[in-house]
Amino acid sequence: MSLEAITQIRKIEEGMEQEKSDARARAQKLAADAEREGRELLKAGAEKARGENAAAMERAQAEAAKRREAILAKAAEDCAALKAQAGKRMGRAVEAILERVVER
Repeated sequence: MSLEAITQIRKIEEGMEQEKSDARARAQKLAADAEREGRELLKAGAEKARGENAAAMERAQAEAAKRREAILAKAAEDCAALKAQAGKRMGRAVEAILERVVER
């Protein structure tokens, strides 16, 4: 083999080694970039979920407050009705008690 052929083969081998090294570096950079982007996406997703959870909790608390007020209003209404009924019966109850006391 001639010296020129050997030199050419050596250049080709060196070029191939450089290409392999460049490819490894690109692959490592791609993997690092993908990992970084993945972490950023996870962080953004977690922040979004926290925001949505907070909004859902606020809506649930507002709904619970509305229901509480409705229940309290209904209870007050029922109490007023019971008081009114008791007031109507009060006269008869007093008479019944007086009759029993007087009869004895």
